[in-house]
Amino acid sequence: MPLEEKEVQELQKETKKLLDKFSAALSSIKSGEEWNIVRDNDRRKEKEGKACNEEFRKIMLENAPQHDEDFIIAEKKSW
Repeated sequence: MPLEEKEVQELQKETKKLLDKFSAALSSIKSGEEWNIVRDNDRRKEKEGKACNEEFRKIMLENAPQHDEDFIIAEKKSW
């Protein structure tokens, strides 16, 4: 059921009115200052040695739905 030209124009006017009202409301919001979380031991930074490998292993095993102490238990395409 196609809309008549008059209905289309009315919808466009209503839509424009809503968008203008919304953009005015957004412009009145004060933006807070940006913030970042800084951690002493960020795992994304490069680390050397066995400690990094152990931390990576621990994180991966905790994330896996099924695992034992040393390995992820998974079927192909199930995880």
